[in-house]
Parts: sequence; structure tokens; C-alpha cells
Amino acid sequence: MENIKKKKGFPLDTAGSLMTVQVPLVLEEQTIAEVQQLLFKKIGAFKTINYFYVVDRKERLKGVFSVKEIFHYPKNKKIADIMAKKIISCRAFADQKRVAILALRNNLKAIPVVNKDNKFLGVVTSDTILNVLHKEHIEDILLAGGISKLDDSIKALTTASVNLIVKARLPWLLFGLLGGVVTAQIIGFFENVLASQILLALFIPVIVYISDAVATQTETLIIRGMAIDPKISVRQYFFRELKIGSFLALILGVILAFIAFFWWQESTLAVILGLSLFCGISLSVIVATLVPLLLERLKKDPAMGSGPFATIITDVLSITVYFLIATLLLKIL
Repeated sequence: MENIKKKKGFPLDTAGSLMTVQVPLVLEEQTIAEVQQLLFKKIGAFKTINYFYVVDRKERLKGVFSVKEIFHYPKNKKIADIMAKKIISCRAFADQKRVAILALRNNLKAIPVVNKDNKFLGVVTSDTILNVLHKEHIEDILLAGGISKLDDSIKALTTASVNLIVKARLPWLLFGLLGGVVTAQIIGFFENVLASQILLALFIPVIVYISDAVATQTETLIIRGMAIDPKISVRQYFFRELKIGSFLALILGVILAFIAFFWWQESTLAVILGLSLFCGISLSVIVATLVPLLLERLKKDPAMGSGPFATIITDVLSITVYFLIATLLLKIL
């Protein structure tokens, strides 16, 4: 049986592009003795020997067993009797992040790659999986911070030219600057409200920060959830996060209202702050949930939706709601 398979070209960052073809393949009818002979004879040709992969004459993947198994059984034992038939595998065009998550979820050192007919193509090794996780981790951190168009290595962050770093960081900052101008304009619309209740200005940072913080938590959890479970139920997850966000909003809103009432002895201010924080947090949860889900549907990296983009939207909405509620309640109360 030929154990060194020819690797074909596959798109970048897919399982096919990452897999090694230098792996030990055996047939079901072979014995432990034959496998041991293969291992000792060709061990230098294999890039990984964590697992032996069992195929049929048409090279379809039938089973897998660990290298330690060949020293636990009699030499006349058939491979078909010791191999695990329940195999965790992936397709050649699977995204590298999905492959890494698949290995972690199933506690595997390597993931075999097959085509639609279950024909064995190669293996994504443990070293490659670690490299993928490292790369994706850095990439997600950069995207969350509004930094793009950089290589995925730490070296690129420290050796890239000043012009490249500026170009990578500037787009989201310009967008954030625009969002800040819009927010300032919104506050300007409510100049009369601020004049009548100057204490409202003191709590702008509180409303904005808490809404942003809850949004960041929600984004982090949903991006992680989508990475672990590609088939996540959008509807179920959305309503679950909305329920969680509502509880958080209620608790924090009540606490802020009590602080405002007992510290400043302003019942109207307390109601405004409590209701505004409740609505601001609820809206931030909706935005933080929908933006990553929308990007996923558009085949974009959900991490792009965390950080700057969702934060700017959350800021604008929370400030707008804050002053709308304040305007309404100051007329009523």
C-alpha cells in the first residue's frame, strides 16, 4: 500500500492547503506485525505517526487507530479488529478555523481530510492545528481592535513599516471619528434638555460605557459560539441573548436609579437613568448579536463585527435613547 500520497492544490486557509500527505496508511486485512514492519521501515518518511489511518483498496477511509495500539495487541491481530470505525474527519475545503475547533472539541491530535466520496486525502497535524489557533487568535484580536490588512504573525506587528501600520489602523478610526461627530451632533440636538437638567451630562459616560461593555461581552460569546458550532440556531441564540441582556439591563438599571436617587435626591433623574440604561443595554445586546450573525451570513469573519463597528452603533443608539427618554420624562414628571 502506498503511504505517501500526492497533495493537490486547494484554496489558502482550508484543510486541503494545510494537510500533510506523509502519513501511514494501512489496509483492514493487514496484521499488527505488518504495521510494525511498515513503521520501522518507513518511519523517516512520515511527518506524523500519532495515528494510523485505515483505508480500503479504493483509498476510502474506514478507520483509525493510535500508534500505541500496535504494541498492545498480539502481532497476528487484524487491523479491522482494533481500529475505531467512528471517525472524525473534515472536507478539503473546510475553513482552517473549523478544523482546529473540531480537533479541540473531540480531543484529537490530528484531523483526517476526505473528499465527498470519503476518499482519504491527507491529515491536518497537531502542529498545524496549534499554528492555526495561534493565527486565528491574533487575527481576531486585531479585527476586534479595528486593525486589518496585516499579516497574521506577531513578527508582522513588530516589523511592518509605519505606513503599513497606519493604513491598517486608520480606516476604523476614521469611522469612529465620524461616529463621534454624529454622537456630538445628537447631544447638540438636546441642548435645551441639558440646560434644564445639567446632571444628565454627568451620566453620559456611564450610559455609553455600560452599553459598550455589555455589547463587547455579547460579541465575544457569540463569536466563540459560532466558531465552535457552525450550525448554531440564529433564532434560538438571538432570543437567548436578548433574555440574558434584559436581566443584566434590569439589574444595572435599578442599581443606577437607586444610586442617583439616594446620592442626588433626584427622583426624576433616577427614573431617567434607570430606564435609559435598561434600554441602552437591551439595544446593545441586539446590535452585538445581529452584527456578527449578519457578517457570518455574508461569509465575512464575524470578528470584524466586534470592537469598532458595533461599538460605534451602540454609542449612537445609547446616547439617542438616553436623551429621548430624558426629553419625554422631563415633560411628564
